[in-house]
Amino acid sequence: MLYFSFIYPHLLYGVEVYTNTSKSSLKRLMLLNNKILRVLQMQPRDVRTVQLYKKYNTLPIPELHNYQILLLVHKLLYHSNKLPAAFDSYFVTISAVHIYSTRSSSDLHLLSPQTAVGKKINKI
Repeated sequence: MLYFSFIYPHLLYGVEVYTNTSKSSLKRLMLLNNKILRVLQMQPRDVRTVQLYKKYNTLPIPELHNYQILLLVHKLLYHSNKLPAAFDSYFVTISAVHIYSTRSSSDLHLLSPQTAVGKKINKI
């Protein structure tokens, strides 16, 4: 209960933003989170982190980021009326980009980033 009341909300808040930082900064946060899980579960240092996350039924920070992004995409595709209008143009389907009828016309169109920051974000 301590982890999910004090730590987890801070990890969730802005996870989409701070996981796009440098790998060294993110690694420090991941190590700190692993230490917290180890202390709360009273586990020795040699316990694999996968077991720590499984016991608390949560995800490591990179996977938590991917999960939050997937939740956003799901909301945009299936519940777009419940989101602010600013999100309307975040994702478009391939059928909106060209008129060809293909098997993947209902898939999401991935934009090619033009800046260094955009290329870094696109790697995730």
